[in-house]
Amino acid sequence: MSPHPSQLKRFAAGVVFLALGASVTHDAGAADASIALGEVSGGLLPGTEAIVVKSAAEGELLRIDPRKLPRARTLVVSIAVAATTEAPASCTVNATVRDRRTGAMLAILEGRARTEGRADDATRAAVTRAAVSSAVSRIPEALPRR
Repeated sequence: MSPHPSQLKRFAAGVVFLALGASVTHDAGAADASIALGEVSGGLLPGTEAIVVKSAAEGELLRIDPRKLPRARTLVVSIAVAATTEAPASCTVNATVRDRRTGAMLAILEGRARTEGRADDATRAAVTRAAVSSAVSRIPEALPRR
């Protein structure tokens, strides 16, 4: 079930507030060597650039509980903006998870987010971050248990 538009707007505003308030960047690979960020591709609209996607992905990877990941593998996550719209402002991202050593693709995830009406750059960035969060937060449940 999709969130109500007013909930998404509040979420987007909160994400923007947190993003503007954060002054520390994190290296996703440094916190946990079992999962790292690989290639990142942004969109064409302002607020969907690769730097926004990368920042959101790094933050989300830090939130993943390493105990929920396969122990014998080092994972690489690559993320790309697949589609964006201006009105309503929406973003779809695709994330792939692969084994670093073998290159075997283990999962493909899609994340989506939107807000009603036209959006400024900051709101579009919040929507992009929410789409990244939607995809990355589901990585542990998408991986095979071994």
